[in-house]
Amino acid sequence: MATRSLTRSFLLSMACLLVMGRPAQADDWQQCHRSDVKALRFITVGEARLLRQDCNVDDLLAAPMRLEFSYQNFLEKNLSDSEFEQLKPRFERFNSHYQDIGDGDTYAMVYQDEQLQLLLNNDPLTSEQGAQFAEAYLTIWFGEKPYSSNLKQALLGNP
Repeated sequence: MATRSLTRSFLLSMACLLVMGRPAQADDWQQCHRSDVKALRFITVGEARLLRQDCNVDDLLAAPMRLEFSYQNFLEKNLSDSEFEQLKPRFERFNSHYQDIGDGDTYAMVYQDEQLQLLLNNDPLTSEQGAQFAEAYLTIWFGEKPYSSNLKQALLGNP
């Protein structure tokens, strides 16, 4: 996925489907409830849905049940189809360098000299050449449809 960032391990762990009991066909499930999936408690990154064959039960978690997670691709939302497809292999290569982090760790992206560099605790992890790549990648946070409009505005000094 092109938008993996600080929440990489969270998103990977949430991407599973839980199916208990006999495997049911997709059309056997009905959505009982849904919720936005948030990163850092305020940034909506996707949607979670609890599905059952029958939502009118006392215990929604009793088998059989299904839990689904869908995630938004903020690069795809901010780029034309052709630009996204052209840069997609580079986005995937760049994102493959993200690592799980702990308290006090800091990721940084430095854009200079037509290069975007990814650092973890000031140690370089990877870089990609080209202003087109860097500017496209930064649309995750600064595009027309950013990861968080509030975050974008705050970082640009427009609270």
